[in-house]
Amino acid sequence: MHDATPRALRAWLPLALAGWCATLAGIGIGRFSYVPLLPLMIDAGWTSPAGAAGLAAANLLGYLAGALAAHPLALRIGATRAIRFSLLVLPLSFLACALQPAFAWMWFSRLAAGVAGGMLMIIAAPYVLTRVPAALRGKAVGIVFAGIGVGIIAAGLGVPAAGAVHLRAAWLALAACGFLALAYAWPKFAGDDIHVAAEAGPLLPRGPMLALACAYALDAIGYLPHAVFWVEYLVHGIGLPMSIGGVSWAVFGVGATLGPLIAGYAADRFGFRLALVGSLAVKAAAVALPLASSSVPALLLSAFLVGALTPGLVAVTSGRVVEIAGAAAHRRNWAMLTFLWALLQAAGGYAMTALYAALHSFSLLFVIGAAALSLAAVIAAGATNAKPLR
Repeated sequence: MHDATPRALRAWLPLALAGWCATLAGIGIGRFSYVPLLPLMIDAGWTSPAGAAGLAAANLLGYLAGALAAHPLALRIGATRAIRFSLLVLPLSFLACALQPAFAWMWFSRLAAGVAGGMLMIIAAPYVLTRVPAALRGKAVGIVFAGIGVGIIAAGLGVPAAGAVHLRAAWLALAACGFLALAYAWPKFAGDDIHVAAEAGPLLPRGPMLALACAYALDAIGYLPHAVFWVEYLVHGIGLPMSIGGVSWAVFGVGATLGPLIAGYAADRFGFRLALVGSLAVKAAAVALPLASSSVPALLLSAFLVGALTPGLVAVTSGRVVEIAGAAAHRRNWAMLTFLWALLQAAGGYAMTALYAALHSFSLLFVIGAAALSLAAVIAAGATNAKPLR
């Protein structure tokens, strides 16, 4: 029986923390730090609003490319080298933005950060989970994906403070965080890959894995009203001050930090399938909450829950992949699901933006998001067949 004894913790906790560093650098900082950076870059004259949108698109394009390339590259050069390479690219991309604020230079730097983040999202968690006992995978995956929320909070607090000195200082601070994550994680991601030879399987998902892929793809649509339009809704939709918008983003980040840990505990207690279904149902209610109440406490609760269940759902979905197909096929299946999620996120984001531009209705966006998550919960609940953990 596995438990959290000091000896057990010494065996798996350092590697889980290395995975935490990977998601912190690759997603929490590499991706979400751009939210507070964007207005600073425009105000400093480094780019125009249209150029800022172009840089955001470059990062999204890179994330899609990284998600697509991660599994083949890991098979070719090994997961260890792929993870280390990605962890090195991230702080170098921040340095590049700090040293040369030319648009083309920054565009390629943000593209590179997106590629590295997409690769880490796919490779790091399977690397950790294949080396952790089955009974502890919920805790381990919770720690790994909690790095996203910590990165959001660090960027939300650190970028404005450093940017008040100079915009270049903000980029350098992000680079310093990336190098610290690299320094800790580098020696932990070491050794030969395991289970690589057993990763052959069907190209397209089938049965329970197909149901999981559909549910996870719907989550990419369901979270978009908060991820893209939330602060705009608070400030321009219902007339709250920008200070409330800023606080709500911090609350989102706190939720994103705690969510994977809570979801991981629930998965160890009830199983990944029930944890996934419950997470989707609660997230659907949280997305719909602004339709029922526009009070500040209700809105902050909505931000916290959606924040918690954004990386929280990533964590339990990753564990559910192992529950269905086993640890040996995790990286291949997780790469497929992550790419589908990224694809639906991009398509859904463009569609919702066009819909809002045409109808100017935030309420409709919340209805669509809640409906997508509710359908995802039903689909996930119906996928009951799973192989034993191994």
